[in-house]
Amino acid sequence: MSMEERPHSIASEIDRVEQHYLVGRDQEVQTFLERLVAGPSDRRIVNLYGTGGVGKSYLLDEFRRLSEKALVKFLLLDGHSFSQNPAVFCLHLLRLLRYPEPIIQKTRTDASLLKEFCLNAIQKASEQGRIVLALDTFEEFGEMQLWLRDEFVAHLGSNILVIISGRFPLQGIWQSSPAWRQLIYSMPLADLDYEAVKQYLDRSGIKQIEKIRSIWSQTRGHPLTLSLLVSTTLAKSSRKSAFAEGQDVFSRVLETWLKEVPHHDMRELVEAAAVLRHFNQELLSFIMEKQITTEQFLKLTGYSFIRRLDRGWMLHDLLRDAIGHGLRLRRPEYYDKLWKRCILHYYLNLKQSIQKKQVAWESAEWVYYTGDQLIRTLFYQQSVSYRLEPLEPSNWAEAERYMESRLRCVKDVLIKHANLEMNERFDYVITAEESLKCWKHVSLRELYDLDRGSVKLIRDSQDEICGMSVIIPIHEQTLEYLKSKPLSSAYFSNLSESRLKELRTPSDSKAGYFVASIDVRDYADVSMRQAAGLTFISYMLSAGFVVTTSPVIPFFHAIFQSLGLEKAKNIVHFDYDDQKPTPYFVLDTRGEKLQQYLNKMIAAFGLPKEQDDEDERLLLLSMREKEVVELLIKGDSNLEIAGRLCLSEATVKKHISNVFRKLHVKNRVQLLNIFKGNQ
Repeated sequence: MSMEERPHSIASEIDRVEQHYLVGRDQEVQTFLERLVAGPSDRRIVNLYGTGGVGKSYLLDEFRRLSEKALVKFLLLDGHSFSQNPAVFCLHLLRLLRYPEPIIQKTRTDASLLKEFCLNAIQKASEQGRIVLALDTFEEFGEMQLWLRDEFVAHLGSNILVIISGRFPLQGIWQSSPAWRQLIYSMPLADLDYEAVKQYLDRSGIKQIEKIRSIWSQTRGHPLTLSLLVSTTLAKSSRKSAFAEGQDVFSRVLETWLKEVPHHDMRELVEAAAVLRHFNQELLSFIMEKQITTEQFLKLTGYSFIRRLDRGWMLHDLLRDAIGHGLRLRRPEYYDKLWKRCILHYYLNLKQSIQKKQVAWESAEWVYYTGDQLIRTLFYQQSVSYRLEPLEPSNWAEAERYMESRLRCVKDVLIKHANLEMNERFDYVITAEESLKCWKHVSLRELYDLDRGSVKLIRDSQDEICGMSVIIPIHEQTLEYLKSKPLSSAYFSNLSESRLKELRTPSDSKAGYFVASIDVRDYADVSMRQAAGLTFISYMLSAGFVVTTSPVIPFFHAIFQSLGLEKAKNIVHFDYDDQKPTPYFVLDTRGEKLQQYLNKMIAAFGLPKEQDDEDERLLLLSMREKEVVELLIKGDSNLEIAGRLCLSEATVKKHISNVFRKLHVKNRVQLLNIFKGNQ
């Protein structure tokens, strides 16, 4: 009896269990099955790629099982095994093909002959039936990748399906050559979604919804982290030991990722990037207070755990958290210095952006760095995708269905908050009764007629409605409504006439916002909660004046205070019909109050308060750009500056262009006026 035929072997049991725990990869499995039976003219190279720990090798094992079930020979070669040596690769492949050992021994010293034997052997085997050749950990093949492409894969027959699996998509000639490109089927592998994680946990015997949400929040669907954390959860019963083991899990995952970054100088860049939510070359240079070269930056952004966004780049959420946590423990002063530089960067940019009425992006980033641990934990755990959609006739029925569903299916919500810095955990509860209070006085028709931008639907990454906001712009057309209607009247009717006059702006230039409610289907869900929180934050500074209220729920009131809003003095209302005096929370950053607010938020970090405008502008510049500005002020020409700084004239022009852009000037005269105090 052959090894493959032995019943109940350890190998067959491992296969059975691993297949049972494979979740969230239905599309990839279906694609592989289609490739397995595809004709010779179809794409014959599958490029499976994804960051460390995302489950590439696990999926390859499933492809092997599917191949064996279809009676297709599956040959797996791992890049860790060959020392970038084509001869060793060929020897290993010949043995997988069960080529006669005596012949192998005769040819092993002749690399060219060995390659021919190998190609002939695999071609002959493919004439007997389909073959899958899988090359795992492709990045480890190193310089041998060129040989594999041009000397080996290029000569394989049409009945051989090649799988190239690694951390990075195939690049270079693989993509620039139309001939190679048409042969490749790209199969990017992402983290698991919530439903797949829930399915995995169910198969592991973890069925409590609170535990599922906790594990989802900690792992973000990263397969390796999920597997290790589940193992820890099942093995440990006490919370304390489980917490300690959890930290060990993240250390092991971190080690897996950082295999890509063996050199100290690049690890230093990765650590700095981990302190930032989003980064680019200029921002990294600013917080590290040294020039990051283009070569260094391109190398950094080439790592598999970094992805491109609209406004820059970011590390994988889990990696960012793990590195940040480790850096805080190992080098607390250095971490604190980087964090303060981040605050300073957004402080300077926020002041400029508010003048241009473009602050939504800067507001969210500013709050991340100046907000307390509660805000970062609740609203910045992971990257979320959501969008706001104004209420209009085309989505009116959807909005009504959402409201009906919320009122019909309302339930208690438990929100778990963990402060990893203090190793503390505590809970917030929003009862079903309290949730219903938020819907009092919400009339879609009345709000739509008042101002068509008052009601917005919150859509998730699947384009499903997951929430609704009622945020009323304050201007001459809405002020009487706000003075007379429940929730807002107690505040606005108590304002002096001079204060009201300030708020009677034309409808196209809002004086601020009254945030009546921001509701999501489930505040315990991380993505929905973040969508709600970031929606509020994006409005916070955009008009300079925000008023809000909510039922007396500790969760909401803690958020308002953590964001720097203040309770309105001597004004409460009873409009939630619960006989509880309910306060208003206000943030007023109009005019000079903006600087007061910014100073208040940065005071706890030991940063200086408002500085001279000239000093602030200089802070935006790199060290080299400051040197260029100093010489420009002295009257030096580009050629003279190049000579003094040992730079090319083209490089000097580039620095000057960057200075103009950062300082919002168009020419040297405007630049000189800034630093001579003539503007």
